[in-house]
Amino acid sequence: MGQELVGIGGELDDATGYAVDVRLKSATRMAQLEAGGAQVVIEKVSPESLDQIAAANDLSIVATGKGDLAGMFERDAARSVYETPQRYLGMVIVKNIATDGTGFPHRLPGFTPVCFNFYGDIGEFFWVPFYHKTFGKCWNLVIEAKTGSPLDTYRDVNSGDEMLERVLEIIRTYARWDWETMKNMELVDGDEHAWLRGAFPPTVRKPVAHTESGHLIWGLGDSSFAFDPIGGQGAGCGARQAGYYAEAIIERGEGPFDEEFMAATFEGFYDWHGGPSYNFNNVLLEPLDSIGKLVIISAFGNPKVSQRFFQGFNRPWELHPMLADKEAARRWVADAAGGSWRQANITGTLKIIKGQLRLKTRGRHFAYDDEA
Repeated sequence: MGQELVGIGGELDDATGYAVDVRLKSATRMAQLEAGGAQVVIEKVSPESLDQIAAANDLSIVATGKGDLAGMFERDAARSVYETPQRYLGMVIVKNIATDGTGFPHRLPGFTPVCFNFYGDIGEFFWVPFYHKTFGKCWNLVIEAKTGSPLDTYRDVNSGDEMLERVLEIIRTYARWDWETMKNMELVDGDEHAWLRGAFPPTVRKPVAHTESGHLIWGLGDSSFAFDPIGGQGAGCGARQAGYYAEAIIERGEGPFDEEFMAATFEGFYDWHGGPSYNFNNVLLEPLDSIGKLVIISAFGNPKVSQRFFQGFNRPWELHPMLADKEAARRWVADAAGGSWRQANITGTLKIIKGQLRLKTRGRHFAYDDEA
C-alpha cells in the first residue's frame, strides 16, 4: 500500500467504547511481559534475522501485515476469494468532532456511534470513535472507494492535509447529513502518520512457512488474514487467534511445536472464528443481494435488529450463514425484532423513503433536533 500505510489500527475498548490505538495496547502488553520475566527486544526484523530468531527458539510466531515477512507465508488460493484489491482505501484521524455523545444527534442522540455509509455503486465510508496514543479521544475516518468511482479521488495525495481535503469533499458531497458535525475537523496534533492511502486484496495465508535455513515460523494476525477494513474484523480476529494459539501452546506443554501442531491449531481456529470472520467481511464487499437488503433495511427500521446485527460483528459465525439463506434471514430478523420480520422491513423501507425525500428537499437524509 506504499509508504503512507502505517501500523495504525484499533480494537473496541469495552470500557470507553472507543477504538484504542494498537500502539497503546502493545506498549501495555510489552510492559506486562517484562514484568512476568520475558525479554522484550524492539528491532526491525528481516527474513535474515528471522532465520536466526527461529533457529534459537522452540517456537517463532510472526504477526505482520506487510513487507517481506508477510510474503513468506503462501497465499491460500482455495480460501482467498479475491486476487485483486476490492477497494482503494483512505484514512484520516481527526479532531474537532464531539466525543461526548453530542457529535451525531441526528443518528443516535446521546451516544458516540460508529457511523456507516454504504453506496452500492461507488463504495463505502465510515466514522469510528478512536483513542489516539497522544491526543486521546478523537475520530478515525475511513473511505473505501470502488475503482474508477467518484470516491476514487485520492490515489495521488502525498500528505495528510491533502487527504483531509479530499475526505472533506467526499463528506460534503455524499454525506451531507453529517457535514454540520464534521465540517471543522482537522488532523490530530503531532502525528505525521495520522493518514494513509493504498490497497490490498483480502487474503487468507497458509499458517506455516520456513526460513531460508528451513526453520518453522507460524503466522498470526495479519500474517494469516488480510481483512479489508469494511467489517472491522482484523483486530478482533487477531486477538482471538492469539488467545486460541496460547491455549493450544499451554495444552501442548513442552512440545514439540512442529508443523503438524501449527497446521492443526490454525485449522481449529479457522473453523471456529477465522473462516466465518473472513467470509462475513467479504459479504460486505459485494453488492447487497435480496437477503442483505432484507437484513439492512430491517435493521434501519428496528433498533433491536440493528443492535443484534452490529453485535454480530463480534460474533461473525452468527451472521454469515444467515446472510446466505433468505428463510434463515427472515427468522433471524423476526427473532431479533421480537415480532414480525415483515413489520421491521416495512418500517425500515418507509424510513428510507422519508429520508430520501428529506435529502431532496432539505439536503440531508437524517432529521436533526429542530426537524420533525
